[in-house]
Amino acid sequence: MAITKTTTKAIKDASVEEANINNCAATNTKLGADAVTSAKINDGTVTTDDLASTLDLSSKTLTLPSDAVSFDREYNNIGLLGFKMAVNESLTVFNLVDGVVDEFNDESGTDEAEGTNDNYCSSNDLYDNVNSVSVSAGFSLTAITEPDTSTAGTNPARNSGQMGTFTVPTGLTSLDIQVWGAGGGGATGGSHPGGNGGGGGYSEGTLAVTACQTLKIIAGEGGAAPSTGYPGGDRLSSPQNYSFLGGGRGTDSGNPTGSSSGGGLAGVFSTDLIPLSQPQYSAPTAYVVAGSGAGGGGNPGEQGGAGGGLTGCRAGTAGTESVCHSSGLAGGGDQEQGGNAACGATSGVTAGSLFRGGDSVGNTTSGGGAGYYGGGGGNDNQTGGGGSSFYGHPQVTSGATEEGSGQSGGGTGKTNYQSSTNEGQASPATTGEDGYVLLTGSACVAQSTTIVSSTFTSTSVATNARIVVFEENIDTPTLNTDIIASVSRDGTNFTTATLSDSGYVTGSSGQRILTGQADISGQPSGQSMRWKLQLANNQVKIHGVSLSWA
Repeated sequence: MAITKTTTKAIKDASVEEANINNCAATNTKLGADAVTSAKINDGTVTTDDLASTLDLSSKTLTLPSDAVSFDREYNNIGLLGFKMAVNESLTVFNLVDGVVDEFNDESGTDEAEGTNDNYCSSNDLYDNVNSVSVSAGFSLTAITEPDTSTAGTNPARNSGQMGTFTVPTGLTSLDIQVWGAGGGGATGGSHPGGNGGGGGYSEGTLAVTACQTLKIIAGEGGAAPSTGYPGGDRLSSPQNYSFLGGGRGTDSGNPTGSSSGGGLAGVFSTDLIPLSQPQYSAPTAYVVAGSGAGGGGNPGEQGGAGGGLTGCRAGTAGTESVCHSSGLAGGGDQEQGGNAACGATSGVTAGSLFRGGDSVGNTTSGGGAGYYGGGGGNDNQTGGGGSSFYGHPQVTSGATEEGSGQSGGGTGKTNYQSSTNEGQASPATTGEDGYVLLTGSACVAQSTTIVSSTFTSTSVATNARIVVFEENIDTPTLNTDIIASVSRDGTNFTTATLSDSGYVTGSSGQRILTGQADISGQPSGQSMRWKLQLANNQVKIHGVSLSWA
């Protein structure tokens, strides 16, 4: 009898084997909707090859493991991948679920109220910790232009004043020095005009300096003029015939006719020079000096020597540099000796010497100008020589000088020249113009900087965080000392993330990816995520930051 119906009870276990089922015999239409359950599928049986290439999981929730090892493997790479996309400008700023990437297209992602010294560069979309240091410190005889770095000198009387002081600010490694020497005084000739004072010279150079180093500055006083009608005799004992600190003394007769003194010392020094005496000081004491002009004589045409270049100008001849005058007048100083005293000099007439001009004695004679080495003093009816300039200190580079010529000063066409300085004066009886000193310099140095992000709300209370920093070296920073990264989950308390170098973006460009992880489970509970960078000691640029958490 034929079998017309087979029930499941009629089929014993293992009766239907795979060999008894043709391929494609069991199709989807022959299986019930709940026939294949998860309990009937062994672990590992369904592999990625068994899945369709496209799956719609929009109605499902995908949960990644939150343990530390898996967080390193999955979550951390999300921030790094997103950040590198931002660096490639696929997207400048974007948020991830449980993460944020900011390449600093603007300042909206940072908290400017809590940051300190966080310099934002809008043209390059970065933050840096660079502090620009610049100085422009001018010194006249008793005044300064920059009180933050400088103190003014005083000038109560010859050899009793104080030099000005300049203190090098932190970060500055060199100073450009410009010195204009003082001019000699103009003389009086009684019923006729006297001679003109010589103009001051000019000197410049760049000095290597260190932070907090102290420099001593004096601008040089213009040569003193004689007083008309002085009742007889010369003025060897009169202090007003001296210029402050180093100008040679002039004398006058009782005709009334008088000569003037040379201009005082102008320059930058390593130590105080008051009172000016030898052998207390030596040539290395000076950094940059400009020669000053000699005073004019009491007779017409008796021109004082001008301040020179490396040699001062001799008396009576405009712009001729010489340590000795063949006609018997005084010579200018040079780099090794002062100018000669006028030939036939009587007792009391002196040659120039280190930092000071020579004194004169006799009828209507003038003093020499001060300088690195001063000009000689004049004798009876003879004028003094001009002082020499100097830039030869071993810490000075790019030195140069410009001599005066006759009554005109050197360096008057230079940038930063101050009007009414370093010119010699004409008769009758006019004090020479003072000198002037200007120190300028600039540098970029690292400063302590804090960059803090705005608050980002997390979907849950995070226990771990990952920070990725796109940083560029300017100097050579030390990770976790010069660059310190930290993370907060409550917006207030921060935990440091130890940074490591993941390599340069391109070769050895200095642009590199820094990564770090922080366990923030010990912080007060919160969902206000923030990152913070603290920078110090070395200059860096921060191009962006990525933060992810779980």
